[in-house]
Amino acid sequence: MVALRLTKPAGTLVAIGDELAASPSQVHAALRRLELAGLLRPDSRATNTRALLEFLTGGVRFAYPAQRGPLREGVPTAYSAAPLNATVDAIDVVVWPAPGHPQAVRGFSVTPLFRRAPLLIDRSPDTYRALTIVDALRLGDPRVRPHARAALEALFGS
Repeated sequence: MVALRLTKPAGTLVAIGDELAASPSQVHAALRRLELAGLLRPDSRATNTRALLEFLTGGVRFAYPAQRGPLREGVPTAYSAAPLNATVDAIDVVVWPAPGHPQAVRGFSVTPLFRRAPLLIDRSPDTYRALTIVDALRLGDPRVRPHARAALEALFGS
């Protein structure tokens, strides 16, 4: 999630943590992991978008697989959220469980990569959008994958 946030100019660890509903120590630990994985540019606090795109499109569904769970109330994700909901014709809705959220809809639940992901819809809309695209890749539907890759490329400016 921090890698997705850092595709845009970064602030302090505290500011990034506040935006992502994470502590500064969680953000710092994520930065170290990203650096070790080669997903962070060594000269700045910016994501290596080419490497991140390669990992997300080729590996995230194996490293962090997702499955549809029972029907729940929650925040739309994957192809049920923008931008993919405009290009993917799906008959079902996929959500991160978040009962009572003002933008909640009913759909098949998916466990988010980050427990507080539903908060991103209000706190960090760009990161929310990116994470929903990643969920589409995690679900592994081959007909959705090209749309998700194109959406990430547009988001990253690739």
